[in-house]
Amino acid sequence: MKKLIILLILPLYVMGYDFLGNAQTQSFMKEMQNKHGFSKHYLESIFSKAKLKSKILKRYQGAKKKYKTDATWIKYSKNIVTPYMFKRAKKFKKQNYRLLSKIANHYDVPINLIVAFTGVESSFGHYFGKYMIFDALSTLAFFDNRKTAFFRHELEEYLLFCREKGVSVLKVKGSFAGAMGWVQQLPSINRKYGVDFNRDGVSDPWNKADALATIANFLHQNGWKNNRIVAIPASYSKKKFNAIYSHWDVQYSLRKLKNLGLNFGEFDQDKATLIVLFGKKSDEIWLGSKNFDVLTHYNNSVNYAMALYKISTSFK
Repeated sequence: MKKLIILLILPLYVMGYDFLGNAQTQSFMKEMQNKHGFSKHYLESIFSKAKLKSKILKRYQGAKKKYKTDATWIKYSKNIVTPYMFKRAKKFKKQNYRLLSKIANHYDVPINLIVAFTGVESSFGHYFGKYMIFDALSTLAFFDNRKTAFFRHELEEYLLFCREKGVSVLKVKGSFAGAMGWVQQLPSINRKYGVDFNRDGVSDPWNKADALATIANFLHQNGWKNNRIVAIPASYSKKKFNAIYSHWDVQYSLRKLKNLGLNFGEFDQDKATLIVLFGKKSDEIWLGSKNFDVLTHYNNSVNYAMALYKISTSFK
């Protein structure tokens, strides 16, 4: 009986999933033909080769699980905001100072912040991701999950990205969510903010100069101001803070925060993002400015943005 079951299941693994038989895929293909002029033959040829990635899909199905950026600050930061990261960041800055200085001056953003993005996103160019982006985005775009619409849009952007760059959609690797290169750009990010800083005719996420300039351009275009603080610390009478909801996209008036018992220094805005870095026994509290909000636009996470800020202020 066991052998019979194996024989019945085996063809499913051998044959794989038929994306062309999926109604969502067919709808997407028609949209890409009508909206962007892709040929039916081309679309059928690539989607006939798409592979279903069930492990990636599970990340976005069911109730949201706490992955890295949603974890407690201690759990998230223990391998990121470390003396070793600070040392590597300082070394990367020294080795690439001419390029970094040129980019930072052009876009009016801090050198150290560009360095921090590179360290957090790709370990300074040592890890670009191991997943086939086309398979990952096709899986997430055509199977129900928490962010189906988002990934359908990124799949659209990815096909346009590949056509514009002249690369095969079947050969590009990145993160399980479709991010690419030195600063893990999503296809939509590259197409909107991508910079050809080395002037070779293409904005390339895997080219260091282009990628670092792209993150600088992203910060600049989203309203970064060098003369504005990023965050200031706040104190609280209790070790743990649960007096009010905190989230990356929620801001409170300074009066409300003071009425809750928070003490903090001068802050040049009427409202602030309440940053609570949850620890085991005590929480760390900060107030984030509009510059902090810019950081969360790249990755919707308070932990992520604070990691960037702390790394960027850890070295000279």
